[in-house]
Amino acid sequence: MFAEAIAVFRRNPDFRRLFIAALISMLGDWFSFVAVASLLTEITHRASTAAFAYAAMVLPIFLATPIAGNLADRFDRRRIMLLADVLRVPLALSLIGAAYWHSVPLAIAATIALGVGAAFSDPVASAALPNLVADEDLTTAQAMFAGSWGAMLIVGAGLGGLTAAYLGRTAAFAIDAASFAISAAVLWRIRRPMQTFATTTAARAATSTAPPPPLWPHLRQSPITLRLLLAKVGVSSANGTVGLLPGLIVARLAGGDRALGLVLAARGLGAMCGPPLARRLAGRTPSVRGILWVCGISTMTYAAAYALVPSVPWLIGIVALVAVAHLGGGAQWTLSSYGLQSRTPDELRGRVMSLDYGLATLAIGSSAVVAGVIADATSVATAMHALSAVAALYGIAWAVAVWPWARASSSDT
Repeated sequence: MFAEAIAVFRRNPDFRRLFIAALISMLGDWFSFVAVASLLTEITHRASTAAFAYAAMVLPIFLATPIAGNLADRFDRRRIMLLADVLRVPLALSLIGAAYWHSVPLAIAATIALGVGAAFSDPVASAALPNLVADEDLTTAQAMFAGSWGAMLIVGAGLGGLTAAYLGRTAAFAIDAASFAISAAVLWRIRRPMQTFATTTAARAATSTAPPPPLWPHLRQSPITLRLLLAKVGVSSANGTVGLLPGLIVARLAGGDRALGLVLAARGLGAMCGPPLARRLAGRTPSVRGILWVCGISTMTYAAAYALVPSVPWLIGIVALVAVAHLGGGAQWTLSSYGLQSRTPDELRGRVMSLDYGLATLAIGSSAVVAGVIADATSVATAMHALSAVAALYGIAWAVAVWPWARASSSDT
């Protein structure tokens, strides 16, 4: 897997640029997340505050993804991503004002706007990926992208915690703003088209290209694609537990930015190792059976690990369980995304990947809200147990729904 990844990286300069731009942007995101979470917890003195901030970051993405998906199936995907990066520079800088004035509304507003920006970047890049690599390299490229999210979480959360602790939150927010500017500069150098369809009115008229075909008829005719769109919801429905981690660390372990950074880095370690593990288990060109099997097991792993977190009194134990949980989450994200990328025509892929991203973020945001409500009414431990139970039940129901295809085929029916 490592040798294949290096080969893909070296021989494909446009994929390399997209990959580097994503790394830089994600690094800045995690620098600011540690600082925002600790800032809001400090201002409000409530364990649930970070969970609500997390919801504010991801829920608006669900509303923005239909627009992003339609744009990604009609216009130049590189330009969409460029504009999203450029607009997020001043938004990230506004967090400096939130820290200076200790303003919760400004911090939440900036977080919401940054989340909307992500809706016009992450799923668009995912839709474009099959156009930048050969078919036989797609699963390796997707594993690299998913694993890089975890790697940047390790680096970004770890360094973000240290930066916030020793240099102040202003430095963390400034680094986030700079990351978007650098990412845009790298994206600008991509030369290969990130879509196969015409992207201007004149070009569409010259080639007699019809508007993008409707999405729903395709989904009705492809039951596996429809079920893969629902795969990430299982893990995402328990993801509100991540928003409870700052409160858990502060309340149980008297930890601050450094301890939170370590726990989030463990999340990144799991998310980094999960994609290559999934790639090894499912193979270079995974079958439907392999994709569904790994996705189902991954959901159960995530739920079981987070169910145990509240019962562990040691930081090292929490770190280990969080890493295991996101090992499963990373594996599921990789294979479900690969399944959708490889099975969806390019003129539909922007909407499919945006819908996939939107459903996942809707579940994540809803989970974060529920986590905050339950934590306020009862305790952080109760909230974590409840969300883990929801993920486990969803995983069982999803496995039952896909079992006929997992048993009967190694290709779509």
